[in-house]
Amino acid sequence: MSYGSTEVPATAFAITTVNVPDRLDLRDMDDRKQLEDDTRQRRFDLSAFRAWAPRLFFIAVLAVIVFVLLEALETWRTALSAQQLSQRLSSALGVPVQIETSQFAINPSPRLLLTKVSVDHNLVLSDISINVGTRHIAQVFQGHGWNWGEAIVGPTSLTLEQCRTLLNLLPKLNSALPKSLSNFRFDRLTIADQPWLTGPWQIDMSREGGAGFASVSAEQRNGSGLLRFDVKPTADPAVVGFQMEGRNWTLPFGPSFPIEEAVATGQASSAHVELSEFSLGGPFGAVKGSLSAGLEAAAWSLTGYVEAEGLDLAALVRQLAPSPASPDDANQDSSTLLQGNASFTGKFEGKGATLTEAAGAAVFLAPVEVRWPVLNGINLGFAATRPGSTGGTSGGTTRFSSLSAVVVAGGDGISFRDIRAHAGALAASGQVNMSADHSLSGLLHVDLGSTRVLAPIRVAVRGTLAHPQFGR
Repeated sequence: MSYGSTEVPATAFAITTVNVPDRLDLRDMDDRKQLEDDTRQRRFDLSAFRAWAPRLFFIAVLAVIVFVLLEALETWRTALSAQQLSQRLSSALGVPVQIETSQFAINPSPRLLLTKVSVDHNLVLSDISINVGTRHIAQVFQGHGWNWGEAIVGPTSLTLEQCRTLLNLLPKLNSALPKSLSNFRFDRLTIADQPWLTGPWQIDMSREGGAGFASVSAEQRNGSGLLRFDVKPTADPAVVGFQMEGRNWTLPFGPSFPIEEAVATGQASSAHVELSEFSLGGPFGAVKGSLSAGLEAAAWSLTGYVEAEGLDLAALVRQLAPSPASPDDANQDSSTLLQGNASFTGKFEGKGATLTEAAGAAVFLAPVEVRWPVLNGINLGFAATRPGSTGGTSGGTTRFSSLSAVVVAGGDGISFRDIRAHAGALAASGQVNMSADHSLSGLLHVDLGSTRVLAPIRVAVRGTLAHPQFGR
C-alpha cells in the first residue's frame, strides 16, 4: 500500500446483514392475515345471500298470501255461516228464515251447501246448492267477493199456496243475494195439492236488470211434449200473471189427445183463476176462448166460452180415435165416421168443492153447424128404400147438403142432440151419444119425404168412433 492513499484496504471476508423480525413485524403480519381472512369471509357470505335472496323473497310473499287468504276465509266463513245467512235473509225478506247448516264443498265443483232452509215457519227447502264461479277468482282478493253462479234447489214438494208465498218474496230477495247470483232454479218441484199441476217441474227464476227476480218460468217435459208457464208478479201481491205454452201435450181437462199447440194468458190467486184468452191448435184447426173460475161460499164455480170456425171433423176424429190407415193414405178421410167443417160458439160451466172438481164437472154446450158434411159407413138413402130389409145396413156414404146438432160434452162423454141433416128430399134426425171410451149409441130417424110413399125408418148407431156400426 502506498503512503497517503485514501482507499480502504481489502479484507478476506464480507459482512452480511440478517433481517430478524421483531415484535412489531410479527403483529403487522398477524393483522394482515386477519384482514385477508375477513375479506374472504365477507365474500362467501355475499355469495350465499345472493343465492338465497329469491327463495327468501318467495317464502315471504307466500307467507303474506297465506295470511291474507286465511283472514279472508275466516271472514267469509263467518259471513256465510248458517246464523249470519239466516239473519241476513230474515232482515231482507221480512219473515223469519232459519238455515240448519251451511258448508263449503269443492267436489265435484266449488259450491256452498245449505240444508233445511225454513221460510216463515211455512215451508222448508231441504237443500240448496250455490255454485261458485272460479273463472274470476282474482276478484276475491281484490275485495269484490265471490263470483257466485246458479243456486239450485233439490227435489221439493210444495202446495200451490206455498209457491205463491215464494213468488211474492222474490222482489225482496233481490237485495239479500249477491249481484253475481243471477239465477235460482228448482231442479224437481212437485205441487202436492193440484193434480193438474203435479209435475215434476223445473223452475227457473232469473234477474232482469234492476227489476230483480221478476221472471219465473216453470217447465215440464214428457218425451216430445212440453208445458211451460212464464209467471210474473203483479201490482197486487195476491195475484200473479202468467202465460202458458204447450206443445204435443195432453191437457188435464178437455180433449184426451195431445194438443199440438196450446197458448193462454191469464192471472191467478188463491181464490180466482182467469184465462183472458186461450187457443188450442192442431191438424183439425184452432179453438179459442176464455175461462174464469172463482171460489165462493167454499165452492168453486167455473165458466167460459169456446168458439171455432171451419174445424176439420175428419182430422178431429182421427185425433180422438186414430185409424189404422197409413197417414200417407190419400183416402184416409173416408175411414172416419164424419167429414166436414164445423163451426160453433158455445159455453161451459162447472161447480165443485175444488178447482179440479169444478173442471171435471164442467159441461160444454154449443150449437154446431157443419159445411160439406159426409157420413161414412152407411148410405141412408139406400137404407130408407129397403125398409123391410132385416140385414145390416152398414156400408156406403151419405153426403148431406146441411147438418146441424147441439153438442153437450162433459167428463162422461159427448152427446150429439137434436141432429138435423138434409140431402135433397132425405131428412135425418135423432141423437147419438159417445162415452169416454169412444163407444157409440144412438138412433137416427130417416125420412124420404113426399117423393116416396114410405114410412120413416130408424137406424141404430153402435160400435166405436173408430169402427162404427149401423143397423135396424
